[in-house]
Amino acid sequence: MFKPNAYKLILFMALIVNAMFFATTTIVQAEEIRLVTKQEKRAALGDTKEAVIKLFVVSHIVDTLKPWNSYISRSTGSGFIINGNRILTNAHVVSNATFIEVRKHGETKRYEAKVSHISHDSDLAIVTLKNDVPDFYKTEFLSLGDLPDAQQEVTAYGYPVGGDSLSVTRGVVSRIERSVYVHKNRSLISVQVDAAINPGNSGGPVLSSGVVVGVVMQSMNSSENVGYIIPTNVVKHFLEDLRDNQYDGFPTLGILHQEIESPALRDKYGVTGDESGVLVSMVYPGAPAEGVLMKNDIITHIDGRKIANNGMVELRHRETIAYEHFVDMHQVGESIKLKVIRDAKPKDLIVELTKTQDTFELVAAPSFEKKPSYFIFGGFVFMPLTDDLITASRRRMGFDDKVLNLKNFWPTDERKEAVILTRVLPANSNKGFHDVSFVLVEKLDGKTFQDFESFYKLVKTSKSDFIKLEDEFGYQVVIDRKKALSSQDKILELYNVPQGQSNDLEKLLEKEEKEDEAQKAKPGSAV
Repeated sequence: MFKPNAYKLILFMALIVNAMFFATTTIVQAEEIRLVTKQEKRAALGDTKEAVIKLFVVSHIVDTLKPWNSYISRSTGSGFIINGNRILTNAHVVSNATFIEVRKHGETKRYEAKVSHISHDSDLAIVTLKNDVPDFYKTEFLSLGDLPDAQQEVTAYGYPVGGDSLSVTRGVVSRIERSVYVHKNRSLISVQVDAAINPGNSGGPVLSSGVVVGVVMQSMNSSENVGYIIPTNVVKHFLEDLRDNQYDGFPTLGILHQEIESPALRDKYGVTGDESGVLVSMVYPGAPAEGVLMKNDIITHIDGRKIANNGMVELRHRETIAYEHFVDMHQVGESIKLKVIRDAKPKDLIVELTKTQDTFELVAAPSFEKKPSYFIFGGFVFMPLTDDLITASRRRMGFDDKVLNLKNFWPTDERKEAVILTRVLPANSNKGFHDVSFVLVEKLDGKTFQDFESFYKLVKTSKSDFIKLEDEFGYQVVIDRKKALSSQDKILELYNVPQGQSNDLEKLLEKEEKEDEAQKAKPGSAV
C-alpha cells in the first residue's frame, strides 16, 4: 500500500545525499583549482626570480673639489635579463665602474661583466657578460609590458642591502607624472609606487600580471614606502635608440615656455573661446625650434594633442602629463607637429628634433666616466663650472648664489662655459689670497673668454708680469706670473698634486705644440 509520507521522506533524503555529493565535488574541484593556481603562481615566481640578477660593482670616484684625488667604492645593485642576452639595470648602479660581476638567483658563482650601453638621462644601462657563458642565458628573459594604471598592483624584485637573498615587495601605483630623475637631474615620465624601495633594489624589475612594467629607480628619503620606477615607455625608448648601436638621448625643442592661466595673458595673445596652450617666452639660439617657433607664439597642440593652459596634455582617460613628455618620447632625428597661435592666427608647424638638452646648458649637467677638468697655476686652482662642482660645494661657507643662478643660463658665442677660481693652495707666492674661494672669473687682463680651454690658453701664453682676474663686480685677484711659475713645482709637491692640469688640458697642449711644429716645418711658398 502506497504511503505518501514515506515517499516524501525517501525523496528528501535522496536530495540531501545528492546535494552533499555535488557540494563535496565542488569543494574538491575548488581545492584542486586553488592548488593549481598556487602552483602556477609559484612557478611564475620561480621563473621571474631566475631572471633577476645581483650586480657587484667596483667604482672609481673622483673628488670633485680636489680632482687630482680619487677613491674606490664598492656597491651592489639589481638587474634582470631581457631579450638579446642582455641585463638591464640602472645607470647609477654601474656608472664610473671599473669592475663588475653578476650572479644569478640561487647560484654562488659570479661572472665578470661590462657596460655595453648607458643612458645617464634615463638612468638605464645595458650590461653584458665579458666572456661567453651559454648556460647563463638559458633562463627565460622578462618581457616588457605597458605603462601601468593608477592603483594597479605591482611587485618589485631586487637585492636590497642588509641581506644576500632576493627580496620581493608588493605595492600599488600611486601616481604617474613627469618628474626629475635624480641621477642626472633630467625630467622624464616616472611612476610612483608604495612598495618598499631600498638601496640595492635599484635596477630590479617591477612586474604586474607576469610582465615588466618598470625598473626600480629611486626612493624618497623623507617618506616611508614612497618609491619611483622607470616605466617601460622610457625603457623602450632607450632600447629603440640603441638599434643603431649608438646612444643619442632624448630630444628637446630648445625653448622656454610660460603657462597662460591668466585671462589677461590669453586676451593679449588672441587665445579665445576653448583655445588653450603655453606661451613661448624664449627660443634658444641654435635650438631645433629656432626659425620655426617664435617668441610670443602660443603652442596649442603637440602631435595632435591639445595643450591646456597649465601645460598639461591628456595621457589617458582622466590622466594628464606635461606636454614635454611627447617631445621626450620622440627619437633624436624625428620631427614633431605643433599647432600655434601667432598674431592671433592659427598656424601648423613641424620641428626637426636634432638636439638634446645638454646643448643648451651653460652649466654642464652631472657627468660620469669622465674626470673633471682643472688647472693649477701658482697654487690658484681653476675649474669649469659644472653641476657636479655646485653640488659638491654647496656646503661651503660663502657660496655665491650668482654662481648657482648660472644654471638658468645658456651658452652664447661670447661665453660657452663659466670658469671658477675654486680655491688657493697657500704659498708665499700667493699671499693675501689664501682665503679666496669660488670666485666667478669674468675677465682675464681685461678680456673676456669663451670657455675653460680658452682661459687655460690665455694663462699659459701670457707674457705679462702680472695676470689680473676680475669678477663681475670688479673684485680683482692678481697673480705674479714669474713667482707663480717658479713656485709651481714646489706647491704641487707640497700638496701632493701629481700634475698641474687635468689630462684633457695636457693633451690639448701637446696637440697645439705638434700643430705649431708642423706649421713651422712647411716649406715657404714660391714667389
